[in-house]
Amino acid sequence: MPEIKYQYAFIDGDNIVSIDEITEDNRSQYKFRCIGCGKELLPRAINSIYRRAHFYHKELAECSGETYLHKLAKKIIKDKFDNSKEFLVEYCVNETCSQSECNYRTIRCTQNHLCQTVDLKQFYDTCTEEVPIDDYIADLLLTNSIEPNVPPILIEIWVSHKCDEEKRESGLKIIEIKIKDEQDIKDLGDKSKLCESEKIKFYSFKREKVKKHLTKIQRFLYNPNLGSNGCLTEVDCSMASYKVRSNSLVELNIINSDNYGKCDIWEPLIWMSLHKGLRRCNMCKFYYATQYESSAKCRLSTKYGKPEYPSMDEADRCSSFSVDKRRTACISSFSFEEVTLNPLSEKPEYKVIIAVGRYFDDYNLFKKKILYFLSEKIKTHLIVVIQFDSDSYFIKQLSKDLEFIIEPHSAEWGRYGSHAIKVSNDEMTTEADALIAFWDGKSIGIGNLVNQAKKKGIKYAVINY
Repeated sequence: MPEIKYQYAFIDGDNIVSIDEITEDNRSQYKFRCIGCGKELLPRAINSIYRRAHFYHKELAECSGETYLHKLAKKIIKDKFDNSKEFLVEYCVNETCSQSECNYRTIRCTQNHLCQTVDLKQFYDTCTEEVPIDDYIADLLLTNSIEPNVPPILIEIWVSHKCDEEKRESGLKIIEIKIKDEQDIKDLGDKSKLCESEKIKFYSFKREKVKKHLTKIQRFLYNPNLGSNGCLTEVDCSMASYKVRSNSLVELNIINSDNYGKCDIWEPLIWMSLHKGLRRCNMCKFYYATQYESSAKCRLSTKYGKPEYPSMDEADRCSSFSVDKRRTACISSFSFEEVTLNPLSEKPEYKVIIAVGRYFDDYNLFKKKILYFLSEKIKTHLIVVIQFDSDSYFIKQLSKDLEFIIEPHSAEWGRYGSHAIKVSNDEMTTEADALIAFWDGKSIGIGNLVNQAKKKGIKYAVINY
């Protein structure tokens, strides 16, 4: 290994001092000893702009740089353990939900490589150097003097030689730390916790953590008074057995363990057609879907006088309706479970439109403002977010942190053309109790939405950016 320019020395017994603490004024006040061999050291190149300051042996000495680094690392770690209120370590675990028989269990119920932080001072109160344990010698051994049955932890330092494989596989809890130079040791003292990395390995630590884990499952809600197609939202798995809205005619849990979140509105509508006799235009073989669902056409409009841009419930009155058989095949990989139990709590609904400008990208501000405006309503109401299509990203992110129901809304471009946004805004503000808009002052659609909220007297808040 390269020659070491000693940056640390012992003073006053076994107290460590750094060369950075030594000045021309105080250098004569101390007697410095080598941490590796114990012989006298002297400081050199203090205040030099040409050479790095360091300690050197006063007399020629056979001192191993490896021994120096090894002893220094042990001393730094032991002092940190003895003199700190906490001693944090961080390593990876796999967290699995304890509900092993749950019908909604998917790969999302297991979180792999989750970082877990543990304060070892909560379990250990003693750190001792060079202690025999079983057939080995620990560089540092953490033990509990009050409860000796607590399995100890060995902290092993290596500069050029790793722990023996036999020692690593002994079943003893081991934290193995690779030291290359004094900077690695300085980092050990400065950083708030020992984190698992290429240089720090954890052996025989429990890697599997079992706890009740809440995850989202997809839910289809159907009430023709709120939308002819119903809507897709998400609920916590703890709510899987209960309806989330008291006025829903049908609610379905949708399970697709292979591709969670890949369900579209088609799949539950096909189920509704097969099991509830529901007829909707977008399930009909004569329905021509363009790039945008809201501008899709009926193929029979020209020859048979059907509406060119039908509303979805036109199928209830149409004698030509015929289910597209290709669509029925798409639900084979899904399972649907009808939810019949009433909601756990009959909270009144509070419907809020959340509109986000196209170029707004500050999620932290978004979440902060939503929590600010809705904090009181969250306690007393079921929050229903009326979501316009373009706002889905931030709202989906928010749904991971807050429990609310998403009620999507689309503009019908085919039917209303250039007026589609105004018509859509009118429908949303008629239904909503409040509006929260993130607006740059330029978006015409959001500007119209704010004006409609003002005219109808619903509560609104505008966050300018």
